[in-house]
Amino acid sequence: MTPCTLARQSLRGGDVTRWDLGAACLEHWDGSPLDDRPPSHDQLGRLHEDPDGSNPWSAWIGLSVLLPDATIDSVERTLTEWFRQHESLRSHLTLIDEQPRRRTLAPEHVGFTPFALGEHDPEALRELLSHEFHIRCRPMRQPACALFTVEVEHGHVLHAAFDHITFDGLSAYAAVGHLAGLHTAVVNEVHRPHTSPSHVDLAATEIAVCADIDTGDERLRPWQDFLRGGGIPGAPAESGIDPEGHYDHDLVRHDICSGDVAATLALQYSAEGIPTGMLWTAILMQALGDDVHVLMSTHGRPSSLWSDSVGWFAGVAPLSLSMPPGCDTSDWVLAGVRAWREVAPSAALPLGLVHRLLDVPISPQVVLSIIDGSRIAGHEWWQPLGSSIQLGDVPTSSQTHIWLTIVPEGVTLATRLPLAPGARDWLDAVADRFARLVESAAATPFALQQEVPA
Repeated sequence: MTPCTLARQSLRGGDVTRWDLGAACLEHWDGSPLDDRPPSHDQLGRLHEDPDGSNPWSAWIGLSVLLPDATIDSVERTLTEWFRQHESLRSHLTLIDEQPRRRTLAPEHVGFTPFALGEHDPEALRELLSHEFHIRCRPMRQPACALFTVEVEHGHVLHAAFDHITFDGLSAYAAVGHLAGLHTAVVNEVHRPHTSPSHVDLAATEIAVCADIDTGDERLRPWQDFLRGGGIPGAPAESGIDPEGHYDHDLVRHDICSGDVAATLALQYSAEGIPTGMLWTAILMQALGDDVHVLMSTHGRPSSLWSDSVGWFAGVAPLSLSMPPGCDTSDWVLAGVRAWREVAPSAALPLGLVHRLLDVPISPQVVLSIIDGSRIAGHEWWQPLGSSIQLGDVPTSSQTHIWLTIVPEGVTLATRLPLAPGARDWLDAVADRFARLVESAAATPFALQQEVPA
């Protein structure tokens, strides 16, 4: 389940239904008292990016999943229960005189209304979803998402997209299995309502905690080192990507290795206490070059209790690896583990706060996200239910975002690549080196010669 664009997603046609919150629900929402819990730093930045929903780009995150044996009634009950469970989906943020305002809908007032849109073939469906996701997935929309189902032979396929203000990558991956499981429980009359830990509460905690952070905080030191050149380091020079450039992007996929090769490699290193995520990160950074600087995406959830919570939890940490030529993969992995131990706490500091405290421009360049499917509840549903993750468009920039997805079927890179001259050739070469390094490392027994930091 590698991220892709809606334009490249395989779709199935059928009778389409749009799902909207009912008029009574929206009246309750508008009449709700002001919620004094503030937005997170990232959410506030997103509000200012697109205050009126008129930006020509819409940074939505989408998912598709088959709901077997679904009916209009079972879909309605599933979406209602899901919105009731996740406060972030029913907490509306706006800017009034440049100040954020929040109103949160009580769970008991959630109710969906289906609107039949008729038969659509795959291309008509693609056009519909592209248009509706672009319009509806905006930070101040109420709600900031778009929900559609398509009736197919074995049920209904749910197509959903969400503005980043209320959704992150892990929210999408976790939601696929969660929605499928929730629907199964609803159909079999065994669902028991509950509420997941709320991103709205965590955002309020973030703001309260960050208010007491100053430039003496130890977690700022990795950021100070990372930004010593006056900003976030750019992509390797070989990429041809100018850090000051404004490029259109393409989402490029590379298959790296089979599931068997990935399992062999992970087993060798996990036996020595090397975390799987850091293993793959270090080898990818080795493929990128001898002196590599990235923002490492983190899930941002306080504990496993928040694993199925929906919201913009994800943060980033500054990670640099500079190795002498000729170092082998085990050297890179051990160096990566040591470096990560030092910088990981810095992910707790939002980029907006880092910018304010250090007064250095913060423009992300190379961002790495690792998705290890085996660690996400419900991943067993992904392939049987034809699930997928889609990404909306982004503004022109020099940012390169790389998603490394590890699933039983294999390991894949999806790269949102700035279209600088020569960048695609560079990326193809990186992916080829990465694949060869992985194959070689899997075929080479690894014996720990140095102590791994606890």
